[in-house]
Amino acid sequence: MNHPMSSLRPLPDIQAEIAAAALRLRELGREKTRIRANRRAGIVADFDAGLRRAEIAAKWGVRYGHVSAVLHRAGRTERTRRARGLTPEQRADYDRLIRQGVSTALARRIALVLRVPS
Repeated sequence: MNHPMSSLRPLPDIQAEIAAAALRLRELGREKTRIRANRRAGIVADFDAGLRRAEIAAKWGVRYGHVSAVLHRAGRTERTRRARGLTPEQRADYDRLIRQGVSTALARRIALVLRVPS
């Protein structure tokens, strides 16, 4: 007759397995954090490079709303993207035109023409 208690594993074996699983979970958590940080940086870099939000979402396999949230947290908008690379004088013209209701694309073109760097 086989006693049901004889098939139980020793407690130290179970504790060792739990410790190994906990260690693996911590490693996976760190990997997940790195992957998410790299994805966020990639989304911001793609936006700064001129890709549209829908293109970025498709590229990274995420929803449009996720891309928008990442860009919002990073302080990226069409306005800030179009202002990148402008000199301080061009930026002042750009901001003035935006306040007057000019689209960001047109404001950038005008600012570049008004103040061509020497």
